[in-house]
Amino acid sequence: MATADPDGVLERVVALRERCARAVERRRAEDPDPHDAFRGLYVSDVQAATLTSSADGPPLDGGLGPAPEPQTRLAGLALTPFDTELLVIAMAPDLDPRFERVYGYLHDDVTRRRASIGLALELAGSDPTDAMARARLTAGAPLLARHLVVVEDDDRPVLTRSLRVPDRVSAHLLGDDAPDAALAPYRRAARLLDDVGPGRAALARARSVHLFRRQLR
Repeated sequence: MATADPDGVLERVVALRERCARAVERRRAEDPDPHDAFRGLYVSDVQAATLTSSADGPPLDGGLGPAPEPQTRLAGLALTPFDTELLVIAMAPDLDPRFERVYGYLHDDVTRRRASIGLALELAGSDPTDAMARARLTAGAPLLARHLVVVEDDDRPVLTRSLRVPDRVSAHLLGDDAPDAALAPYRRAARLLDDVGPGRAALARARSVHLFRRQLR
């Protein structure tokens, strides 16, 4: 079993903080009034003119830290390096509450405290119009298919939809091995199968897994 790697995860979060700092510098350079106390609560006439005239800069360079060690839980997820960066970006507010405020600033919306798809792509060093990068956060891609990341706000445009990492996933990556509470009924049912024939036991276990998967949807 892969070992816990909280230090490795937190090391990548530190690298993410540095990349957020560069993103903040970019926003301030583009903002006609970076010291506006009401930034994120409204859009002024000057800001609207700037938004419609300025071009985005190049993607942020660099990665979010070293590749995870082969035997750690982060590596055990068998994700691409880009997927891993997106996962860390989405998980960061659950590890350090300061990211809530940083993400709110970068969104120019103090109520948006989790990374959106667009912000995650930016912080991962990708252009938001890159089709292959966007595809890593669509249904069927590993992060969503394995329930590692949840995309919320389906009624919003794609790039402004929020990303959330389930609490159980964050806890697992930090070393918590406690079973998910949702599995409790099925764990009890499995213990009752010891005295039945192997064929019926296998069928019952398969039914339990099927019911659990339906519960996740």
